[in-house]
Amino acid sequence: MLMGTKDIWYGVLEAGEKTSPVVRDASLEASDTKRIWLYNHVKNKFVEYSLEIVEPKLRNLGNGDISVDELDLAFKVARKKFGPVRKIHKWNGKATAATTAGNNEDESGIDLEDGDIEDFIDDD
Repeated sequence: MLMGTKDIWYGVLEAGEKTSPVVRDASLEASDTKRIWLYNHVKNKFVEYSLEIVEPKLRNLGNGDISVDELDLAFKVARKKFGPVRKIHKWNGKATAATTAGNNEDESGIDLEDGDIEDFIDDD
């Protein structure tokens, strides 16, 4: 694995036209062990990726890439806004895990604006 055991790793996701500098914060827990959170600099947000798909496309930063200092600054700003990754909701007396990534996307990748989920919850 390119990312090693460091808590923070700076690299590049090679994905053709969607290539982006990325940062991995190993302290962020993904929805399962086969997924990871990466800060995607081009999108300026955290994105949860399939480890199997993304790992072969990752490489270390090199000459000609963004500087570590510039990437680190953008990452730290986004990380403050990111908030907790997992939290537990209790609906109808049952605990349900929900992902709260700060990127307003649900697991299907659909962008949800703040408050939209409230339209689907009964307040019985």
